[in-house]
Amino acid sequence: MAETTIKRMSKLTGVVTVPGDKSISHRAALLSLLCTAPLEVNNYAEGDDCARSLDAVRALGGTVEQEGNRVRLTPPVGGLKTSSETIDCGNSGTTLRLLTGLLAGAGISARLTGDASLRRRPMQRIVEPLRRMNATISAAPEGTPPLVTGPGEIIPIDYILPVASAQVKSALLLAGLASGVQVIVREKIVTRDHTERLLQHLGCACTTEEVTPETIVDPDDPRRKKKIRATDEYRTSVTLPARQMLVGGTVDVPGDFSTAANFIAAGLLIRGSHIILKGVGLNSTRTAFVTILKQMGAEIAIKNRTIVCGEPVGDIEVTYGPLKPRKISGDSIPAIIDEIPLLAVIASQNEGTTIIRDAEELRYKESDRIAAVVRNLKAMGVKIGEFPDGFAIEGGAELNGAEIDSFGDHRIAMAFTVAGAAAHGKTVISGSEAVTVSCPRFFTMVEGFRS
Repeated sequence: MAETTIKRMSKLTGVVTVPGDKSISHRAALLSLLCTAPLEVNNYAEGDDCARSLDAVRALGGTVEQEGNRVRLTPPVGGLKTSSETIDCGNSGTTLRLLTGLLAGAGISARLTGDASLRRRPMQRIVEPLRRMNATISAAPEGTPPLVTGPGEIIPIDYILPVASAQVKSALLLAGLASGVQVIVREKIVTRDHTERLLQHLGCACTTEEVTPETIVDPDDPRRKKKIRATDEYRTSVTLPARQMLVGGTVDVPGDFSTAANFIAAGLLIRGSHIILKGVGLNSTRTAFVTILKQMGAEIAIKNRTIVCGEPVGDIEVTYGPLKPRKISGDSIPAIIDEIPLLAVIASQNEGTTIIRDAEELRYKESDRIAAVVRNLKAMGVKIGEFPDGFAIEGGAELNGAEIDSFGDHRIAMAFTVAGAAAHGKTVISGSEAVTVSCPRFFTMVEGFRS
């Protein structure tokens, strides 16, 4: 197990370019299997997670030609091939869930598994709706990987997501795309829409409709008006019509917002900092972290906005300044689920108590992130109380260097690297190799601010 030592840093200044977006890179790789022509992907994400999606493309008969972060993906000649070997998705839940939907929809016999962490993660949330589509799919008795797919006569589905999950939504859309049937996915809480945007970019008539409130007049008092929705069961519906085809072409991947979030947090924590993050993806389903930080008083500006391959992109300017505490819960949680460890670190330096609730999903990530955050912040001298679905953090205490356990989780390793950079003394991150899952250059990028 690797260890990395982080020492306190002075103000951060300069321009940062983060690696390509993981979510979009995964989707581009897997969708290439269903394209009618090659797909060129620029700024493909670094790290083991997205490499697993490329391995899956190869295993299923596709061709991968890679030079640095440029990838040319050629679909299998004659269609998808049954893999004779188990497809190992490593630590990548995105690869496993989306690929399972695609293979189940295509009726391809395959076995998918992952590392010890991934084999503990819940998969019943995709198995159940795929079975409703008449897919042949099985999981371990606990509803965890390995997953096995096989031939099946797929039928259309109109499904309300019981949990907010872009991966479940995407698995169903890929199943519909691979089988040629219509899929409608309805969401109570809006989740990441990278799949829908990429489908549209590659030629699919995929649409999203919002259930907008209607203004009505109170019959008992015509001067009063109120807004009601036609239904409370869902807020948006995503429709993929039957018999859609994907053309090839080019996908330019923006910088990964979740990686950029670490540098946003560092800029806000370390006195005197002023940094600019260039070319970051600004999809509205990903940037709630910035919205919440602004509500806490953060000085963050978005500049040079543009649209690239259907995705909003821009530069993020961050300036150090004190922040206020707040309660974070409810519908805002799914949109910041990856950034909650960072928010907890930031909250430790606010004056007052920050409460984060309704985040039980954190317990089922690469690690139990609630327990990991609580243990590590306590080690750094922070007063923090643990709930089943979150924590309460008393801010204002100085961060002290400590022995930090990443629990093999890249988000925990990154968040506490940021904490270590703001702490007195030295911080030792054990299991620091976990960052290779998403950003192998992360520690080099952080240390680059010392030069």
